[in-house]
Amino acid sequence: MRTVLILLLGLLSFSSFAMPENIILVRHAEKQKGVDPSLTQQGIKRAHYIAQMMLPYEPTKLYSTDYNRTKATLAPLADLIDTHISMYNPGKLEEFADMLKKQTGTIVVAGHSNTTPTLVALLTGRAVSIAEDEFDKVFVITFEDETGKLKIRSSNR
Repeated sequence: MRTVLILLLGLLSFSSFAMPENIILVRHAEKQKGVDPSLTQQGIKRAHYIAQMMLPYEPTKLYSTDYNRTKATLAPLADLIDTHISMYNPGKLEEFADMLKKQTGTIVVAGHSNTTPTLVALLTGRAVSIAEDEFDKVFVITFEDETGKLKIRSSNR
């Protein structure tokens, strides 16, 4: 009986430390003008490059805001790994960050120049910025002892 209790406590403590392998945050690719615009030709090329760039991480979940530009940024990756893109509310980033931390696998999130830095800060405690004309930053977050470690990469070729 004692062995079973120790085994159960061990399993419970292990599951409470389950964290994502990686959370990768990107801003949407280059966009056209207008209300809820689509991607430009350059943005479409970047979205395809981001998809190829993400494959070695073996993503398991994709999240996007409910805007054409963010969904289109992840669409090539969703096609490659044969999965759907789940929507998140950019007005509830604290709740979203908490939910992300409780998942497993590699998660890729497409956001905006104002929401992506906020998510990085919520997940790592580090301040980052994205200029209005900057589309190449890729924020790769890994976890060690529940602390988010940040690496910044570029989706420029």
